[in-house]
Formats: sequence, structure tokens, C-alpha cells
Amino acid sequence: MKTFKLVELTLYPTDQDFLNEEEMKLSEGLIINKEEDNEWVLEAVLGKTDLESVQALSESRKVLLAQVRITKPENRPAMFLVHVQEVNDLGEEGNVIMKGTLAREEKMELFASIKRMRQEGMEEEEILTSGAGTTE
Repeated sequence: MKTFKLVELTLYPTDQDFLNEEEMKLSEGLIINKEEDNEWVLEAVLGKTDLESVQALSESRKVLLAQVRITKPENRPAMFLVHVQEVNDLGEEGNVIMKGTLAREEKMELFASIKRMRQEGMEEEEILTSGAGTTE
């Protein structure tokens, strides 16, 4: 496993007809490459408002697009297909744990792929593990 500092997180719900960006204000964050089957774990410590936004997004149980920057803000962003696993209220802040896969497609291409897979009747877990957006 490899662990990196998560310095920026923007979530994009995929259950709408357009991409709506929700940039989160991170207090802290980390991202873990589990190095098996392209599985990644993202953990973010967020303020109350952002925590409530993620809680609302997680209730749909839909796959989200997550754009992240790792280690330094000037690094190029990476795209992930993620599923919210846990939202924990810790008082003034809270943490969010997401699992997902690294994607190599552009955001709009991923969005279109997800919509197509849903129209074909795929379940959210199947979409998450489908390899959408990867070059494998």
C-alpha cells in the first residue's frame, strides 16, 4: 500500500443531466493506493457544511466522480470513480471515507460512460468496478 496526502477534493454527482461541481474545503485528507485491482481509499476531514453535502450525495448511493490533487496543490488533478462508504460527524468537523478506482478518461467522457452504463441497466457497484475510464 502507498499513502499520499490529499490536498484538494472536488465531487461531481453523476445522477443529473449535467456535471455539477462541489468543491470541498479540506482540513486534512489522505489517499491510499491499495495496489490491488486499482482500488483506492480516500479519507477527507471536512467542515459541517461540506460534510452535510457529502451526506446528501451518499444517500443516492450513486457513483460519484472525484477530482483530487495529491501531495501538492500544483500537481495535476487525478479523476476517480468513487462510492461514499462512511460519513462520520465528529462535532465541528467530520470525516468521509470513499472507495474507488483511478480513472484515466476526462471528466465529461467518464460522465457519459456512467450515464450509458446506467441506461444499459448496470448496478452502481458494477459501474464502480467496470474499469470505466481506465486504459487497461
